[in-house]
Amino acid sequence: MEKYEGSEAFVEVLNAKGVECIFFNPGIDTVPVQAAMIKMRGLGKPTPKLVMCLDESVAMTAAHGHYMVSGRPQVVMVHSELGTLRVGGAMHNAQWGRVPVILWAGQSPPGHRLDWTSREFDQSGIMRGCVKWDHLLSTDENIHEVLERAFKTAFSEPCGPVYLTFPMTILGQKFDRIDIPVGPREPPHSGQSMDLDALARAAEMLLNAASPLIVTGYSGRYAESVESLVGLAEALSAPVVNGGTRMNFPTTHPLCAAPTRRFGDADVILAIDFDMGYTMTADATRSGSTIIQIALDPATQGRPLWARGANLCIQADSRRAIPALTQMIRGKATPEKRAELAARFASLQDEHTKLRDARLLAAPQNASKKPIVPEWVGRCISEVIDEDTIVVNQSMGGGASMREIDRVKPGTLLGCAGGSIQFALGAALGAKLAAPDKLVVSLMSDGGFN
Repeated sequence: MEKYEGSEAFVEVLNAKGVECIFFNPGIDTVPVQAAMIKMRGLGKPTPKLVMCLDESVAMTAAHGHYMVSGRPQVVMVHSELGTLRVGGAMHNAQWGRVPVILWAGQSPPGHRLDWTSREFDQSGIMRGCVKWDHLLSTDENIHEVLERAFKTAFSEPCGPVYLTFPMTILGQKFDRIDIPVGPREPPHSGQSMDLDALARAAEMLLNAASPLIVTGYSGRYAESVESLVGLAEALSAPVVNGGTRMNFPTTHPLCAAPTRRFGDADVILAIDFDMGYTMTADATRSGSTIIQIALDPATQGRPLWARGANLCIQADSRRAIPALTQMIRGKATPEKRAELAARFASLQDEHTKLRDARLLAAPQNASKKPIVPEWVGRCISEVIDEDTIVVNQSMGGGASMREIDRVKPGTLLGCAGGSIQFALGAALGAKLAAPDKLVVSLMSDGGFN
């Protein structure tokens, strides 16, 4: 059987899994992979693009932005412990953004260092709190099998980062050439069964609510979920508050609520794929209101929503849960209820129109203010971009500027789910590489700009 080196096997696995770019900051442990790619290209074989980044944090944020546009798994290569440390807060953002990225780093031979407690230094401990899986390859393992598990772990819902470290010798080690399974183009639907009884209870709660509200954070990572969410909102005549990390719901739709909408007005809140923002106050909701939470990530249910847990948690893939819930609501709505929902829709449509008209009238009043105000920046940007433009936003608090910029197409808003203020520029680089024919606009403020 034909044999080849571990570095070439590494590249062939990446090809099979649909990796388009390797974002990296070079070191001695990345050289064998670079050399293998040059060799393969010389033989006319395909390889991912090598994208050198002058800082490891940029490499990780570029991978983050590329995934948000392409939906493909990502690979970042860094040099050993030092490169791992330089990734820094960008890994926190990737963790909260549920980015399926493999961070690939060399490791010094074991036993060469001890930590403060006189135990063997644990390089993987640097990243263990931020990744779904960390693993040190050993020379008696098959590199294909380890990488297969790494991609499967990272690219299965809920997606997330994986940290792989390796001894340098494994890249020169000979492996049998094998047929590598081609990876899926997007994370497969979760095989977990959906609790239909819980979903039916949610439908009853929402239909009986006087003032329901839908909030969503990252359901729009799948294009089909945007249309599904529109259908749910219309079936319920409920306003929708968009999260700042994805285009989940068209901002021009009559049921799209302003980010400043009072959560305290809602008696039932449906949170879909939603992580509580750290800027939201604990007393934002009405006393005694009901919270329903739908998310596939089990870790989400351990995070507080408005300083308390949800009344009903449904662990489900929103790609399946949203259409199922919509169907239940439509099936349960009586003619009297449908008339009530139609009246509520008309009221919310009127509110939406008045707010938009007021913003348009106020815009010229901001034109001459100095220093320039965020609302006017947003208004100016909105006049020169089209609906296919990708806006990468990390302006403070969601940004007053973003309230002036309509987004109606899936994948045209990329935001940062984590708290590290270094996202917008690197993510824009990755987004542009994933969609070279589209205009990419990067908005940043605060320390991220500095």
